Formats: sequence, structure tokens, C-alpha cells
Amino acid sequence: SYQVTANVRGDSPAAISAKMFEKPHIRGLQGPTISQVVAAPHLQSQENWYAVNIIVRKNDLFQAIKELREVGGSGVIVTPCTYIFEEEPERYQAMVAALSGNQ
Repeated sequence: SYQVTANVRGDSPAAISAKMFEKPHIRGLQGPTISQVVAAPHLQSQENWYAVNIIVRKNDLFQAIKELREVGGSGVIVTPCTYIFEEEPERYQAMVAALSGNQ
């Protein structure tokens, strides 16, 4: 898996996420993380920019980048994910139950 970050033009996080949810490869694990980009005064324009972070499967990477561009993305950065820790994995719960004798 990869963490993909891109700057995306849009009216709001809700408008950007609505476009992203229409695409099969850029929905993220639970949804995208979207934060407003605060531009330097000399770079401010009429456009609103947001930083979007998602996790993408290795096999879907190039399609995901294409889809990000389709929704207004640019400046895409890709970082490998070594680990993804969920809230409390089922295997961990099973191990704790087995160790405590509560199977």
C-alpha cells in the first residue's frame, strides 16, 4: 500500500470528497483526509486548494493518480506504507481471548 498526497482544487472538502467517492481507486480506507492549504499571500488566488491524503493499494497506484488528476489534483506525492494499524484487529482480539482462556 501507498500513502498518496495531492493538492486538489475545489469549493470545499465535501465537494472534493463527493467527486472522490465516485471514483473506485481514490476512496481511501474509510474516506479521504482533506485539509485546507494555506497559501502564502503572494500565491493566493481565487481558487481554493486542499491537501488530500488517501491509502492506495500497490496495484491501483497509477489508476489512483489518474483519478486524482480527474478531480483536480496536482503535485502528487507517493510514500510507501510499511504498516497500517487498525483500531483493534480481530487477530489481536482472538490472541488476547486465547491467552486469557476466554475463547
